[in-house]
Amino acid sequence: MIVFHTILSNVYLGNIKNKKKKFLKNYISYNYNNFNYFNPKKIIINLFLIKKYLKNIFFKKKNILFVSTKNFLRELIYKYARSLKQHYICNKWVSGILTNTKNYKKNLNKSIILKKKRNMNFTKKEKNLFLKKEKKIEILYGGLKKMICLPDLIIITDVKKDKIAINEAKRLKIKILALVDSDDVIDGIDYIIPCNNNSVNCVKIIFKILFSEIC
Repeated sequence: MIVFHTILSNVYLGNIKNKKKKFLKNYISYNYNNFNYFNPKKIIINLFLIKKYLKNIFFKKKNILFVSTKNFLRELIYKYARSLKQHYICNKWVSGILTNTKNYKKNLNKSIILKKKRNMNFTKKEKNLFLKKEKKIEILYGGLKKMICLPDLIIITDVKKDKIAINEAKRLKIKILALVDSDDVIDGIDYIIPCNNNSVNCVKIIFKILFSEIC
C-alpha cells in the first residue's frame, strides 16, 4: 500500500492534455486542470512485468546500457549502473557509440596512453594538458570502459532527448526499455513505462522497484 500511494503521488502526472499521443491513450486515466494523469494500476502492472524481464536479463548475465543525458538524473544513473556493474552514458551521447564502436574504443585507448604520459618526463604544463584531455574522454566514454560487445538492452529515461541513441539501437535491433511521458512517440520501443519522467523522485521510485531485488 505504501508503494502504491507513493506511485500515485509522484509518478502518474503526464504532460499537458493537448499533447497526448494515441499510442499512450490507453494508459491515460483522466484529465484534470489541462494535464493528463496516467492510470497507476497499469503502471504497476507494467513495472512488475518488466521487473521479471530484467531479472531474467541479469540471470543470463547479459549486458545493459543505461542512457540518460538529463543533468538532474546523472547521479542516479551513476548509482544504479555502478551497483549493477553495467554500462552507462549520462553526459552526452556521441553519434556512433553503438553503430561505430571503433571510435569510442579508440578514445578509451587514447585515455590510457595519456595516463601513462602523465607519469613520464614531461613538463608540468604538458602533464596538465594530458590530464585535461583524459578527463574529457572520461566524461564522454567512462561508462563504456568494460563494454566489450554491444549491449543486449538499453534503458532510456527520455525518448526525445536521447533520440539518437534510440535510432542507433533500432538499427542494430537492440532491445529498448524507455520511461515515456504522455506526449512521447513510442514507435520501436520494446518496453515502456509511462510516467512523469521529468521528476527525479519519479525515476527514483521506478528504479527502486525495478532493481530492488537485483542490486
